[in-house]
This record gives sequence, structure tokens and C-alpha cells, in this order.
Amino acid sequence: MEIQVKKAEFLKAIGLAGSVASSKTNTLPILGNLLLEAEDGDILRVIGTDLEVGISTQIEASVKKSGSITVPARKLHEIVRELPQGTVEVSVAKNNAVSIKSGKAFFKIMGLSKEDYPKLPEVNPEAAFEMEQAIFKESLTLTSFAISNDETRYVLNGILVSIIKNKIRFIATDGRRLAYIEKDFQNKTKRDFDMIVPSKAVQELSKILGWEGDLAVIPSNNQVIFKVGDTYLFSRLIEGNFPNYEQVIPKEEKTLSEANREDFLQAVKRTALLTSAESPAVKMDFVQGKILISSRSPNLGEAKEELPASLNGPEIAIGFNPNYLIDVLKNLDVEKVSFSLTDADRPGLLKGKDGYLYVVMPMQLN
Repeated sequence: MEIQVKKAEFLKAIGLAGSVASSKTNTLPILGNLLLEAEDGDILRVIGTDLEVGISTQIEASVKKSGSITVPARKLHEIVRELPQGTVEVSVAKNNAVSIKSGKAFFKIMGLSKEDYPKLPEVNPEAAFEMEQAIFKESLTLTSFAISNDETRYVLNGILVSIIKNKIRFIATDGRRLAYIEKDFQNKTKRDFDMIVPSKAVQELSKILGWEGDLAVIPSNNQVIFKVGDTYLFSRLIEGNFPNYEQVIPKEEKTLSEANREDFLQAVKRTALLTSAESPAVKMDFVQGKILISSRSPNLGEAKEELPASLNGPEIAIGFNPNYLIDVLKNLDVEKVSFSLTDADRPGLLKGKDGYLYVVMPMQLN
């Protein structure tokens, strides 16, 4: 194998595929490598995987001699990052030694043949759902922070993506809060589909997606492939039954309050400064014309803030984990948010635009 490639494009491809290469020493050592495949037609394909998630991306290269090699992902990234700008030459000797040249810089590192490198699944484009990248990116942003990282509840370690006719839903929960969004899209396949996409795939996909252009989603029984431009992301799906999320979303609302999102966020951030492990909740008094936000911790002190807000319904005092409110308020792209409540011991429901719902469990106030 012998190629010439632009440094900036090469570095971007290595960074993309290298983000999923395994750093665990107890797995197959070759999973710490990236697979480089130079093909006739001046294409270099860069592939990384940890068997759960895989990324394959391709860039233009001047291919003098086609071939393949696997190279340690981290070391390759470190080398290419430090090279001078311009063209990088990569060649492979018969003993799998990889030479990397750029300007007056020269490196030689040992690679491994691709024989033991896992093969990524075949792509079946006929099974693809197509939609705007922006729909997927925004929906992941507004739900991914509610994913559970409790490995004993494995089914909650991802986002449920549910395609029903011409609608797509994204739902994530950790048992204490639930984020839900529903979007319209043109489902040309006329199929319905449910899948739980694991947290790592969600993180990597969020990096790849942009705000323009389309995305192809190709699901099968236990895996899914996302295609964005010349990049494919492969992921195993979480198997199991996602909880009945519709039961969790409050159906009645006695008290409805509306406030400026940014002011609400800053007020919660400030009062959260005086919460502690013993007193983790902020108290919210929803009263006529305002929300009184306060926190009190025996060994720290207390904080109070007043936030202008409208109120429909009876006044109510309730406690929440401030981090759960900060997570949603900093990610919403709206001027105002509405908060509906029923009782001090029942979940609160925060609403954004376009059918976005965020359910948060209350906390007992000391």
C-alpha cells in the first residue's frame, strides 16, 4: 500500500474512526487499531470499531498502490496531528511496517495485517429510512442527557427511537426524569420500527451529524447503520423492552406557570450553589406572578431568588434536583418554557416547542 493524502482530511478521518477504537487492554488488541484501506479510484477508507460501535469513513487520496493495514489508532492520531500542513505519504512494507512522511518529518510504526480485524456488517440501502440530519441532531440533543448510566438497568442505557407512520419519537429516561420529542418526517418505506440506540452510538452520531443535508437510517433486528455523507456509523442495538413511557407523562395539570427560559436557567444555577449531599433539592414556590426559588443547607447557608412568571391554577411548593432542570433548560432553544404541576409529590412536566416534553420527579424537602 502506498498513498498520498492531505493532512487535514486524514486527521479528521482518523479522529472520527479513532473515537470508537477500543482503549481496553483486555479486549482483542487489534481493536485498538484503525483499518486503512486504499482502493483503486483514489479512495482511502478509515475504519474503527470496538465490536459494539463501528465507524467507516472515506476520503480522497492519491493511491499509488492499493492495499490495507491496521495501525494503532492513538499513536497514528498523535503522529498525524503533529505533522506539518500539506501532503502526508503513507506506505507499508512487507513486514507490516508503516512509514509516514511529511515535509522533513519521518515516522515508522508497526501495523498488523487486516486478517484478524472484525468485518463490519453489510449495508442494505433498500431498508433505509431517510430524513433531515437536523431532525435527528436536535432530537438527540434534547433527549440524550436523560439516558441512564446505571448498568443494572441496561435497557435504559440508550435512546428509544420509535418510527410510527410519518412520525419519529425519541425517548430517554433514567427513572427519575424522562425526555420525549416527536417529529414529523416523510416515511417513504411505510414501515414502523422501534430500536434502542446505545449511549456510545448516540454520542458518536451527535458528533457526525450536521444541521444540513439528509441522513439514512438502516435498522435490522439487532443492529442499526447510520449513513451521513461518506461516513457510516454501525451500532448494535440494546435488546429488551423499554418501559411504557406514555404512562409516565402526566395527563392532568392543575398549576401552569410560564417563565423566560434563560432567566429560569440562571436562577436555578445560582440557587444550586448552596445545595449539598444532605440537602440536594431546590425548593420552588409557584405563586401569583413569580416563582420563588430557594435552597438551604445546614452547613453551607441558604440562597433565594425571585423569577417573574405567569401562574394559572393554585399556588404550589415543590422540590427538584436542580441538575435535572439545568440539563433541560440549557439545551432548549426557546424563549419561554411552561411548567405544569399537579401535586408536591407528583412529577412536574416542562414543555418546549414542537411537542417536546420533559418529565421530572420531585424531591422531598427537608
